[in-house]
Amino acid sequence: MKGAKSLKLHWNAGVSARVFGQPGFIVAFMDDAPNNTESGQPPELSPQGHRSLLRPGWPLAIIVLALCGLMAFALHQCSPGTQAQKLADAGGTVVKGMEKLAAAISEHTVTQTFVDHVDALKPDLKNRMLVAERDTTEVFNAEDVSWHGTATAELRVPATYHYYIALSGAWDLRVQVTPAGVVGDVIAPDLHPLEPSFDTTRLEMKSANGWANWNGAQLQDDLLKNLTLKLDTRAATQMSLSYPTAHEAVEKFVRDWMLREYNLAPETPVYLRVHFHNEPGAVLAVPSPKG
Repeated sequence: MKGAKSLKLHWNAGVSARVFGQPGFIVAFMDDAPNNTESGQPPELSPQGHRSLLRPGWPLAIIVLALCGLMAFALHQCSPGTQAQKLADAGGTVVKGMEKLAAAISEHTVTQTFVDHVDALKPDLKNRMLVAERDTTEVFNAEDVSWHGTATAELRVPATYHYYIALSGAWDLRVQVTPAGVVGDVIAPDLHPLEPSFDTTRLEMKSANGWANWNGAQLQDDLLKNLTLKLDTRAATQMSLSYPTAHEAVEKFVRDWMLREYNLAPETPVYLRVHFHNEPGAVLAVPSPKG
């Protein structure tokens, strides 16, 4: 019929390569026209046919469908019913964890379970855990007074003090489950200083002699020779300055273990008061559970 259009499928390597990136079939609407295939020549596309070539719009349709699917999934996950179920599951886990902890408290097994956990750790070859360090600048002075006059020397050095606990030492834990959360006391092993570190490149020294006393240089050499021993002494005498930092490190160590061991939610309130066995005033304030 004249003027009618028909859908025809043709193989055309040149045109389809421009549409799909590789040879294949193209689809075109064509006006009825004499078929030239008998002459060996492919039928020519009309101008309308050229304008009606299949355009690459189908990938956009696929993307739209995928986005619709993702949106439907997100709406399901964020629905009140789904969220309520998630909260119920989380709440059930917390309750079971608190029940497990309460049972361990009544059976006096909290400390032993923690000690077993500690025994499995290998922080270093000497089973030590670093819990605090403090940077400071130390100043040491020396003088020699005689009738020849007074000779003096001074040494100033930046130093870092490190403190540790032996995980294999004695631990005492006493905890309670309360409406406000978990509260407890921890008596950790003795706190000890490690050998201090210091920066010799920033070390400052000066000396002065008396009118007839020329011992300033000797005093300076003696200070430098005994520097490590003097820093060891300072680290021990100033250990109390590092108690707050050490308390925080041990409190976090024990709290993290408790949350994992008893399947408690990360946001569970856990309040622990930490002391060391060699710290003045180290007592267990939480009463012992009846058993």
